[in-house]
Amino acid sequence: MNRLKVSTLSWCTLLGGVTGWVALRLLTATGRFSPVLDYTALFSLGAVCAVILFLGIRVKRSTLGRGHIDPIAAARTLVLAQAAAYAGALIAGWHVAPLITLLFASGSSPTLTRALVLAGAGIVMVIIGYLVQHLCKLPPEDTDENTDGIVTE
Repeated sequence: MNRLKVSTLSWCTLLGGVTGWVALRLLTATGRFSPVLDYTALFSLGAVCAVILFLGIRVKRSTLGRGHIDPIAAARTLVLAQAAAYAGALIAGWHVAPLITLLFASGSSPTLTRALVLAGAGIVMVIIGYLVQHLCKLPPEDTDENTDGIVTE
């Protein structure tokens, strides 16, 4: 399994930012509101982060020998953590476009505050994805050629 790369996450953030900027331009040109998620999205993002962190701690406990988790479940936890990091990068990028536009256009507003909070939530998802990826790291294997006294000749 490949590790998360900062460059790939940066590209995801840029993609989210460009998509958010295009959506912002199209929606505000037709007289609609800025495409910023509502505060209720924080409950979903927080729940996803909490579940991923819980599963990552279970995997870490298993690698330390204090519990048992199926290797497939551990791999799924790693994939979930990486997916959350990518989703967090997209969410953060999506909210940066309205954040910058509203900051320069109208100053402080409730929509600006929501964009700032949700961009921060996306960054938190990226951090938790990195953290859980680190928790899912396997300890180094014993490369000792010791066969416990078994003679194989």
